Amino acid sequence: MAFWNSFLAVYQRELRQDGSNPLAYVFVASFVSASILLTFQVGGLFEAGRAELVAFFQFHPWLFVVLMPALSMRAWSDEARTGTLETLMALPVPTAALVLAKFMAAWTLACLMLGLTTPLWVGISLLGPVDQGATLTAYLGSCLLAGAYLAIGMAASAASRSQVLSFVIALGVSFLATAAGLPLVSSTLAAFLPLPLTEMLASLSMLDSFSGFERGVIEARAIVYFLAVMALGLCLTGLWVDNHRGGPR
Repeated sequence: MAFWNSFLAVYQRELRQDGSNPLAYVFVASFVSASILLTFQVGGLFEAGRAELVAFFQFHPWLFVVLMPALSMRAWSDEARTGTLETLMALPVPTAALVLAKFMAAWTLACLMLGLTTPLWVGISLLGPVDQGATLTAYLGSCLLAGAYLAIGMAASAASRSQVLSFVIALGVSFLATAAGLPLVSSTLAAFLPLPLTEMLASLSMLDSFSGFERGVIEARAIVYFLAVMALGLCLTGLWVDNHRGGPR
């Protein structure tokens, strides 16, 4: 009970801070406008001649590669910059509750951001029959994908007191975790690595795990993969936070 009370207190604190921060609104507006613009201008939604949102979801991994590190870089680095990190660390709150609360607050904002794009879903549904189940599945995949990128960003933010450095680290790791599934990257790696190792690296790509959700298919392997990335990122975050606190709590 004490754990969840601590979790809720920090979670609510983070949501209040996000709600009063103009950057959060800029961040949400940037995602919504960029995703819709890419869907129509690059994805050719109308040119496809079908009532579907495949063109919308295919850009999410690349948008998240940039936007999720930008969202999470403030989680711990900003606490250090404003001088509130020491106060936060001194609170009688378990490290796990701190880490989980900050992550869940950021993930809530990311899911809300995705939710604000649903008018596009409604609009396309008015133009023709849309596979509602497949679209809902793709949204679920996008939420999990965002969570995985956020966990990477949280770990980078906890490891560095510089927002810029944490952003660069998270961006680099996220990009590598995404690009590993591209045919160009796989073929390049195949020239230097054994084929089984190349195939394994490609299978660990964010794109590979997200592709099933894009098709409207929920795969247990993909869910486990995203949850594992989140768990690893949060565990690393907890270790670095404990290091700042001077030991586990």
